[in-house]
Amino acid sequence: MKNIFIKILLIFTFILNLAFLPCSAESLGISSVTFDNSGSFMSINSPDNLDYPLEKTQIMLVEEDNEAYFELQPARLNGTNKNYFVNTNEINEISISQVSTTPDIVRISIRYNEGYNPQNITLKRLNNTLFVRFKNPVMTNYYFQEVYKESGTIPVYENVNIQQKLLTQKNVLGEINSAFTSDNSQNSSDYVLSKKDLSLKSKYYISSLMLKGETPILNGIGTYTLLRPIYLSNPNRVAYDIKNTVVNPMLRNKDISLGNDIIKIGQFDHNTARVVLTSENTTKYLPIIFGDLQKIGFLNTKDTSPLNLYSEISNMTAVTAEKSDGNTHSVKFAFSKPLVIGINRLNDKIELSLFNVNNYFAGAMESELRGTAFESIETTNIKSGGVKFSIPIKNDDKCDVFLGADGKTLRIKLHTAAKYEPKEQEPITDQIVVPAVVKKHTAGKKYIVIDAGHGGSDHGAIRNGINEKDITLDISKRVQALLEKKGYNVAMTRTDDTYVSLQERVDFSEIFNPDIFVSIHVNSSNSETPSGLETHYYKENSLTLAKHIHASMLNNINSKDRGLFKSKFYVINHTTAPAILVEIGFISNPNERAQLVTESRKNATAKAIAEGIDDYFKK
Repeated sequence: MKNIFIKILLIFTFILNLAFLPCSAESLGISSVTFDNSGSFMSINSPDNLDYPLEKTQIMLVEEDNEAYFELQPARLNGTNKNYFVNTNEINEISISQVSTTPDIVRISIRYNEGYNPQNITLKRLNNTLFVRFKNPVMTNYYFQEVYKESGTIPVYENVNIQQKLLTQKNVLGEINSAFTSDNSQNSSDYVLSKKDLSLKSKYYISSLMLKGETPILNGIGTYTLLRPIYLSNPNRVAYDIKNTVVNPMLRNKDISLGNDIIKIGQFDHNTARVVLTSENTTKYLPIIFGDLQKIGFLNTKDTSPLNLYSEISNMTAVTAEKSDGNTHSVKFAFSKPLVIGINRLNDKIELSLFNVNNYFAGAMESELRGTAFESIETTNIKSGGVKFSIPIKNDDKCDVFLGADGKTLRIKLHTAAKYEPKEQEPITDQIVVPAVVKKHTAGKKYIVIDAGHGGSDHGAIRNGINEKDITLDISKRVQALLEKKGYNVAMTRTDDTYVSLQERVDFSEIFNPDIFVSIHVNSSNSETPSGLETHYYKENSLTLAKHIHASMLNNINSKDRGLFKSKFYVINHTTAPAILVEIGFISNPNERAQLVTESRKNATAKAIAEGIDDYFKK
């Protein structure tokens, strides 16, 4: 017994020693990337204490693309290629990728904005760490995992033959490592495990399959990237490939019944998993991406509800259009909870079903995405809950989808074959009346802009024939009357049922040059449950104003406190003066909708906003 214990201990010690050995005696192994708290430095970390010849590393410039890059050779990236996104006036995006394995080359590419001097980028090395210094960038999202990919080479196969070879359980570790480090020609069964194998370049090991209700869900270790589906006939089936993935041999090539349909999981090649769904109606299946980046589901949208796929409801907190180079476009959405997403790629669009998203900023999306490749995005409420984003896209264009490490940030990246030309904006028939005042105001007098949301052809949210635009105008007029009685000089962005664009509202405010800007809106949701009051601000000079008005609303209105939000609505982002946007209740909630149209609720709301403004100026 003692001898057996000693042998087990020796084997365990040997495996541990392998795990902590350097990636290679020849190549610098890159294990991780981190940023300091100020974002001034990026450190590229290695377990190898090699005398790496940094003096041979040169920063190359591609000025027409606003890109700087340098290459580390020989070097090997332990893990997946990574993208880091920076929200400053200088650095835009940083990508780290293994561009070659013969020889081993890792490239670090830095995309910078117009006006930035790439000469500010410097390299220093200390022991095992390479430091890249920028000019004070601030990181906003530390890591995005690409969960769905169309760009690059997408394999299209003539058939869906799957490897029939089965390995015994004791060979699983060796197969995982050999698949992640070998080339296509290597025979896994003949492969000898070495220390270099433990630098897993891949992401995902599929360990099991479970049925949640009638929805098959793959469980795994690591993170995955799903490729564009392949539809085949005779019999009708759809295949989903998951690159850099190994399947537990116990799962392979088994027909698993889904009623009249069948799902099969196979090892298509040495490091590609393939999921095949055989059905008379293959288009009814939707791949489901989970925010934990560990599971993949396949929902039968015709016969199965997605309600049992999530337990937490998420709300949108921000939307940001990122810089475009004409052919590559991206947008980023932030949410309060991890997402559960269905992805459906059609010839003329890609549909993202956000099943557990309750509230989203339709107005903010419209304003933020105007003039970008996402300006034609359509939002549709899903009957069972959630919202569907439909993004027009040509068949030859590519769409990649990323999730943040916490599952709360969604990034969509389009690669268009032709440069995108923004749509011509519809001509505005209604004319806005600009106040006849100059920027210089009377000393001691406070000037306020009240912005009644929506108007004219823009109805805002509508329920049971009640329009948001009518409620906001009514309350805005009441606020104006109360403030003028207190001696304030008030200007209204609209005084009747007139369409006023978001930019015109901003221009109006800039001409009037107020002390504060207050935009009044009514909230809505695809569910009837939510109710309550929200106050949104974006710039730090607006936070105090937001606190005063929100507190006043809570004191005067009998409704739920949904809190303060830092949100990038167009009008409060682009105005110079302190600016806030209030959501005075939910038109989608039957009880609150009935209250919103009553005289008592309108008077209480107007009184709350006016008193909050008055409190702000008396602070």
